[in-house]
Amino acid sequence: MIDFFLNDLLKYFLEVFVWLAFAATAGFYFWREKFANYKKINGVVAFVIFSARAAQAMFLTFGQYYIWSRNNLGKVFLNSPLADAVPIAEIFKNSFVFQNKFGYFIFYSYGRFWLNIIVVFVCSTVFYFFLKFLQKYKERFFENGETELGFTASLFVGWPNFVIFLPLVFISIIFISIYRNIFLGKLYTTLGWSFILATFLTLWFGSNIINFLNLNILKI
Repeated sequence: MIDFFLNDLLKYFLEVFVWLAFAATAGFYFWREKFANYKKINGVVAFVIFSARAAQAMFLTFGQYYIWSRNNLGKVFLNSPLADAVPIAEIFKNSFVFQNKFGYFIFYSYGRFWLNIIVVFVCSTVFYFFLKFLQKYKERFFENGETELGFTASLFVGWPNFVIFLPLVFISIIFISIYRNIFLGKLYTTLGWSFILATFLTLWFGSNIINFLNLNILKI
């Protein structure tokens, strides 16, 4: 029952939550002119999504501790410092974090549950600053709050789907620009709808694309 909760049910709830939050984000963007604080709304959504991913990692960490604490072999893992044979930098291996009695458990939980979140946050932050840099020199590509929307979108898709999301953003720009030019008579387009479309496609097809391109090595 514990394994089902940790491996299946918790993952399902997070996926449903992400889809609902994404639908709300798309709705906020569609009616963005009605919200004077639209930029802050994206910031709040980004915080909520990151918090949800962190909460999942926390539940998984405590769940793993509970499972190991109920059998003798697991108790060995819970009361062992990190072994010298583990291939990580000496500066980390010899730190108090990994050399105390919970060292192996901390290392295991970090690699299994927390590293993915760190990678997602780093990628999203780098992407955000790239968008801010681009906005500084090509402001016509952006409307109010769209850099924050890009940051939020990258948190939605996670890792390794981010490597699918990024090219889909630029592909979406091409198709949306063509559509707006032909049917709406507008020469320029901003990145907002490209973020929305790329996020939708990544959430829906991302795992299949990862498998098709043999990018499973990127999974953490």
